[in-house]
Amino acid sequence: MSTSTQPTRKTIHSAHANQADRELMAETAAPDAAGFRGWLRRTLPTAGVVTVLVALAAWGHSTDWTVPKFSALIGGEKPTAPDWCDSHGVPESACVECNPSLMKSAPDFGWCGVHGVMQCPLEHPEIAQVKTPVTITPAMLERAQRAIALRPRVENNSRCNMHRKHVQFASAEALEKVGVDIAIVGEKPIVEAVTANGEIVYDETRMAHLSSRVGGTVWHVAKKVGDRVKKGDVLALVDAADVGRAKSEFVQAITQLRLHQKNVERLRPLAGSVIPGKQLLEAQTAAEAARIQLHQAQQALANLGLPVDAAEFADLSAEQISKRIQTLGLTADVLAEVDQSQQTSNLLPLRSPLDGVVVNRTAVEGEMAATNTPLFDVADISKLWLNLNVRQEDAKYVTHGQTVLFRASDSANEPADKGTVGWISTSADDVTRTVRVRVDLPNTDGQLRANTFGTGEIVLREEPRAIVVPSEAIHWDGTCNVVFVRDKDFFKPDAPKLFHVRSVRLGVKDGPHTEIIAGLLPGEVIASRNSVILEAQLLKSNLGAGCGCCEGKK
Repeated sequence: MSTSTQPTRKTIHSAHANQADRELMAETAAPDAAGFRGWLRRTLPTAGVVTVLVALAAWGHSTDWTVPKFSALIGGEKPTAPDWCDSHGVPESACVECNPSLMKSAPDFGWCGVHGVMQCPLEHPEIAQVKTPVTITPAMLERAQRAIALRPRVENNSRCNMHRKHVQFASAEALEKVGVDIAIVGEKPIVEAVTANGEIVYDETRMAHLSSRVGGTVWHVAKKVGDRVKKGDVLALVDAADVGRAKSEFVQAITQLRLHQKNVERLRPLAGSVIPGKQLLEAQTAAEAARIQLHQAQQALANLGLPVDAAEFADLSAEQISKRIQTLGLTADVLAEVDQSQQTSNLLPLRSPLDGVVVNRTAVEGEMAATNTPLFDVADISKLWLNLNVRQEDAKYVTHGQTVLFRASDSANEPADKGTVGWISTSADDVTRTVRVRVDLPNTDGQLRANTFGTGEIVLREEPRAIVVPSEAIHWDGTCNVVFVRDKDFFKPDAPKLFHVRSVRLGVKDGPHTEIIAGLLPGEVIASRNSVILEAQLLKSNLGAGCGCCEGKK
């Protein structure tokens, strides 16, 4: 019995041991599986990036890392012809860049130090791509010299060799397909000016601030704001006691002079026989003093703006003199406007010293009128001032007598008003650091308004026949400004479809157009809209992808 049960126990013990080993192995394997999954999550992104880079390297190696072909830029498909030039998008047998012998080489005149361009047409007009020969006139040379001498211009590098480059199309249809528009170099008037903000104000030499000559009370107001007045028109009447006193002294002086003159005339026959001569001398002295007193009274009235001639009262009685002197300085029109029953001898008329418009009035009937308080402002608006604030760097180009074009802020689309520079400040503003320039601005039609803001253009140069091109036709390659000039034989059947690269010297920009000082001549045809496509091909050639394919096939 005992021998039969012992193996059974061993078997059971072994089974238990195997079960324990399996459980231990399972516990050990579980952490290993979790670690593998974590390692896999960390490794997969890096492996993906490496795979992409390897694929990119393989693609680049297979394409020789070349930039896109010009044929791709113009949207054409690569022909199957065996002599096709991938770099220039034309058959290799017709590519002038790969085969310069296909085109008659033009002489290289090099740098023009006078006008700052390579292959200067002003010095060598045979360069121009026009059908008929061009004659360079003295006026054309003078125009370029004026533009260069006036102010600094953008300069080209004298070592720029872009004029040796060409951009070629497979056909005229290919040019139309990419949407490149052309423009004919023409002439049009341009204006080069210094632009500055400014304000219209009244001409201070044509404006009067009127106040009463003596203190008093505003008795009557004849004019209001906006009324047009002539020189000498009465604006208001001031009741001033000093006026009545001056008139009274004038009448008294006339009376005293008459009295002393009669006394002299009476004593003159009696002198020496009936009366002593001393008495006549005393009478003559008194008469002379009365004459001086009359002159002083007359001057006092003139100082009040009431000029009077004593000789006009010689034949009038004292009563007539008093009545006439009471209305001194008052015209019939003014007297018709006032109440005669309340009229006094103290009335002083306030007159306009110039033709103009009443632009301000503070006079109110019954209020005090002080000598230091303006009652009216009268301005001659036929000529105004325009005050411009010019930048210091531009002020050096401004001189007296230059023409100025002004447009108010609310009339930008209307014709400009024209004036002339009349004064230039000798100092700059402490805050804005601008220089004040005053412009005499005619206003014959009365449409300009004082205190109006706007923009003034001080004309530095006017060219009635300047060479201009669309601004979008001009490109900067890093060393010089260039345009693409169509070959004059572009439409000949067997001629290459070329655009020459021409360096140009730029002048003033006038809206969408730019002046060409030198580099182009009237009548030449250039690429304008979408000419950036030609620039892209030019830049590609400069990067070294130009003729490599052609050189490799030779």
